[in-house]
Amino acid sequence: MTDFVFNRAQLKKKARSAMKLNYFACVAVCFIMVFLAGEYSTTVQGISMWDMTHVADLKYNPEQKKEIIQDMVDNHLTPEETDEKWKVNNVDAVKKWKKAYEDFGPDGLNSKEVTFFGTTGDGSTINTLLDAFSITKTAKERLEQLTNDSFFENLPDNAILYFDGLTRSKSYKFTLVASVASAFSQKKSLADTADIFTAFLVSLLRAVFVTNLMIVCECRFFMESRTYRRTKVGRMGFLFRERTLHPIKTMFIKDLYLTLWTLTIGGFFVKQYSYAMVPCILAENPNMQTRKVIKLSRDMMNGYKWELFKIDVTMLGWTLLSMLTLGVVGIFYSNPYRAAIHSEVYITLRRRAIEQGMEFADELNDKFIDLDLLQKQTGETDEEKVFTIRIPDSADDKKEAAKEGSL
Repeated sequence: MTDFVFNRAQLKKKARSAMKLNYFACVAVCFIMVFLAGEYSTTVQGISMWDMTHVADLKYNPEQKKEIIQDMVDNHLTPEETDEKWKVNNVDAVKKWKKAYEDFGPDGLNSKEVTFFGTTGDGSTINTLLDAFSITKTAKERLEQLTNDSFFENLPDNAILYFDGLTRSKSYKFTLVASVASAFSQKKSLADTADIFTAFLVSLLRAVFVTNLMIVCECRFFMESRTYRRTKVGRMGFLFRERTLHPIKTMFIKDLYLTLWTLTIGGFFVKQYSYAMVPCILAENPNMQTRKVIKLSRDMMNGYKWELFKIDVTMLGWTLLSMLTLGVVGIFYSNPYRAAIHSEVYITLRRRAIEQGMEFADELNDKFIDLDLLQKQTGETDEEKVFTIRIPDSADDKKEAAKEGSL
């Protein structure tokens, strides 16, 4: 049964077919998720390459930055004077380099930063955690030993960007852990710790009231898009149309659990797969009780966490290609493709949950989400009846959908 349920080639084929049915709307939805919810971090990182505020970081290598700042210090120049002398054309970049030089010395200028939603500098998730536990220097020394070959000279920065990409949608959880660790670190001042906690609070509010709701709405869109021929981008607002904000509570509780699991060794990376179906379940039934949603997600994923992880691994090539094309591939293909695959995974596990009579599976009450299962159920109810299921053009036409049968 496992091979049949998680046939990756079959799931991906279905995802591609579903995406083609409503391609431009799928692209638009993922585009909205990038800019309003901060999802699809590799796309964000790619787009940030075009951000003129950070062109100087990409234009100058570490040695050139050191030379510029050293000249600024030796000759007591202002940032404006330094910018004009060296033709940087970015006073803010000069100020940032100067601050990094003052705080961390010449080594503070070693990384090219990309600072839209992530960074390879000291503000990155992994460096914040490493710095808080006072092992940054050792880690950096090991990385330098491993990357003497010029082919791999940018590997540490890329690895840090990728780590931040993996944790970006859960960034405030890692920020909380980093801020707590930082509070007990002698290397951090009270002001620095306060800044980290402030960043955590802002990230938390954004995640709870914006990102989490939009993740649920995105799941709903892709679930409908595989069935309805003309699913509209406006379905991203279905929670407001349903006049329910219950998913805020459920998603927050789920994130709270994940935050606690972050404090364990490896627990977060396992449990994020246990709770992977929570947004999809809420997208189907937004009013389902929190404990039921979480319990059902865990049951659905029982025995399939590794399978979903393997699916994610197969997407690493698209992630890399998106980074290499500065987010273009992500915007126009891999982001909607990834979302469509996740939708197919949910439909597959949903079908299994209903057929096996899992606890609370009876509350998955949108029969049009999975037409194959609906046809099977109607056939099993009365084998002598021949049912013709008319697929609505969109979710808005659902009330007009009909089933016609004859003996």
